[in-house]
Amino acid sequence: MHSPVSDPVLEAVLPRWPFPAAPSRDPDDVAAVESGGEEWARRFGLIDSGIALHPLRRLCAGELVSHGYPRADTGMRVLITQWTMWYFNLDDHFEDGAAGTSADAAEKAAAPLRRMVDAARHRSALPRAEDSLQRSLSDLLSRTERVMAPVQFHELLAHLDDYFTSLVVESDYRARGVLPDVDAYIALRRDTGPVLPLLDFVEQAECVRLPARFYGTPEYSEMIGCAADIASWINDLCSVSKELHRPDAYNLVVLLHRLESKSLQDAAVETLDRIKERVRSLEGALDRISGSGSGDSYTGSEIAAIRAWANGLLCFQNHVEWYLRHTRYEREEPRSEMSA
Repeated sequence: MHSPVSDPVLEAVLPRWPFPAAPSRDPDDVAAVESGGEEWARRFGLIDSGIALHPLRRLCAGELVSHGYPRADTGMRVLITQWTMWYFNLDDHFEDGAAGTSADAAEKAAAPLRRMVDAARHRSALPRAEDSLQRSLSDLLSRTERVMAPVQFHELLAHLDDYFTSLVVESDYRARGVLPDVDAYIALRRDTGPVLPLLDFVEQAECVRLPARFYGTPEYSEMIGCAADIASWINDLCSVSKELHRPDAYNLVVLLHRLESKSLQDAAVETLDRIKERVRSLEGALDRISGSGSGDSYTGSEIAAIRAWANGLLCFQNHVEWYLRHTRYEREEPRSEMSA
């Protein structure tokens, strides 16, 4: 199987892949989701030209979202696609742009976004947007608040704050030319990608409401944290060829390869094993809820909602086909380090 990502890495893990292929979707439906994302991005200036190879067009975010939220209706997938395009735009701004050159630059770039999130948390008027990134975030926050329960919306805002903080921390690592050790990277990686805020839409995708008292419990934290780790490490497996030759390679496979002297194939297999362990942990937390006999046990309908949500967390992982089909992570063929 040829793919635009690192074949030697994927050949080591795809035969043992723990997730099913994403279900097929009506191409016209996916096209409608893509169109809804692109039209919005053009309206808010994230795509400011007709260039066919604009990164946000090449992203095919609507297809990615349709893989990850297979039961979400078209309108909800359009909203999530718009968030996804915003996150990728911001990520590139920090990874390859001026915002990522130092912790001070990163904090300066994040500050107006934090102010918007804080205003949304306090239900006050959002600050005046100064650029396309801020205008588009203001629009997303306003529309998302209308489709989420208050407790869920506040969880999203908390995850956004953590996301911005992690981008600042990663920018500081990058500016100082320092790589975190594996444990520090794992702790940071949960937030550096926008996975947690995207997982906040699983309730909408599954048409369920989690019990308000479930938020903040050890089981909730374990399940959503495991899901975030899984998605982040899938990304790491599929982005090795992009990041392998960067001095600031914030990628679990590459860090295991460099810091623990593992071959890339062995590092990839270890990363997949870690993914499988996180799946078992997520399922174990769900089993504890279902078998709870304490006074904090949930009703049958509440358990059904939590089970549907947990299933959605795992369905979110069924998007490896997107990595194989698209070229966001395509770079030159890996050189000698690939076989080291």
